[in-house]
Amino acid sequence: MQKELPQSLKDVAVFPEDPRYDKVRSNDFKVGQPKIVILAETEEQVIETINYTASIRQDQNEKFPLSVRCGGHGLAATSVNDQGVILDLSQMNQISVVDKEKGLVNVQAGALWSDVAVKLHSDQLVISSGDHGDTGVGGLAVSGGMGTILRSFGLTIDKVIEATIITADGKKHIVDKENESDLFWGIRGGGGQFGVVTEFLFQADKATAVNSKIANPMIVQTINYSITDLFEFIQGWHNWFKTASNKLTSTLFLNKGPDQTITVQTRNFWYGEETSESKNVLEQALRLGTVSATTEILMNYSDFFPDEHARIEGKNPVFAKNTLVTHIPQEIAVEIEKLLELSFVYGVELRALGGAVNEKTADFNAWPFREAEIMIAYFFNKEYTDQAIQLFQPIQEFGQGVYGAYSSDTSQEENARVWPGATGKKIKEVKEKYDPTNLFDQNRQL
Repeated sequence: MQKELPQSLKDVAVFPEDPRYDKVRSNDFKVGQPKIVILAETEEQVIETINYTASIRQDQNEKFPLSVRCGGHGLAATSVNDQGVILDLSQMNQISVVDKEKGLVNVQAGALWSDVAVKLHSDQLVISSGDHGDTGVGGLAVSGGMGTILRSFGLTIDKVIEATIITADGKKHIVDKENESDLFWGIRGGGGQFGVVTEFLFQADKATAVNSKIANPMIVQTINYSITDLFEFIQGWHNWFKTASNKLTSTLFLNKGPDQTITVQTRNFWYGEETSESKNVLEQALRLGTVSATTEILMNYSDFFPDEHARIEGKNPVFAKNTLVTHIPQEIAVEIEKLLELSFVYGVELRALGGAVNEKTADFNAWPFREAEIMIAYFFNKEYTDQAIQLFQPIQEFGQGVYGAYSSDTSQEENARVWPGATGKKIKEVKEKYDPTNLFDQNRQL
């Protein structure tokens, strides 16, 4: 790398010889070998980094990758690279409530969701997010966002009402449904392929607690089941959450137990205070299968996201696949059971969708799967990727598409499942318009 860094970047640049290098070069799933990491503190430094990378490509006709990292937890692991630049936004982490009554909240892309939840707690506001506190806002808020209040308030991308993005030409755009609406549509579900989003304006939701002593209450119920008929159990679970209030969200994690049984670790989330309705719904959950253990805790929503800020070192061996479905018939339940037999499989997750997710139209943003009611996710050791992908194929073919932020597969075939049909066509048009030289080629794209 012969081109000299702009003066504004020299104080925020980390090179391999820097003692900080090992702390900033990786994400959770990959150890990067970049030539430089930029710990940007301002939008001007983001612009300079984009222009610097683009100029190297143009002057030297060289493939010089540019990755963007916020929290570093993305399963696709595209936020780091080898022999290029990592633009790290973790220093751009400010969170401010613009209007408490209207629920307007500005969040910079480098903030972590645990910090957002804590910041909004005193104002009794929430933004639908993932369910891991160390997840970066930027990656989730351009890709999807499934978490503990999913059925109550939808995806994270559904709550973005304005964003600031720096495109490949180094220009700053403030986009919303009236201004550059095509780009605004694309960054809500299309990931980071159009540019670097530095800030979001969210429409937060207000807590509805009336009688609870807890300001922003959520009931977390955990249940361990031991079951022998997976199809019957899934049918009962699906009918249970589908007919319950949207205040309920549920996730299952399946593994093979002893004596040919299947163990199910369940987390059910009721967003709101304890009522006769919540008691009835959560009691019904205890009748879905043979219960071996259960707990139930009333807590503040923000307390669910511990303030970890853990160091990430690229050591996570997990590879993930998923598909989105409207239901799970018996033949798919059988295929799920087959996966659980394998020694390299860590488990299968079933995540309840529906509710507020289904209230948007398929073209509302670049996440078109508005009829989906369940996500089937499959986690395995990445050393067995080829074999595991083949085994998942019958389930993949049954599904209607893929949630890209929950998939480690970045192949063209997978990307076509992330953005199928009309969504994919529009994604390509927006990409060509705002990044014609494909500067942001490290991100998932068609």
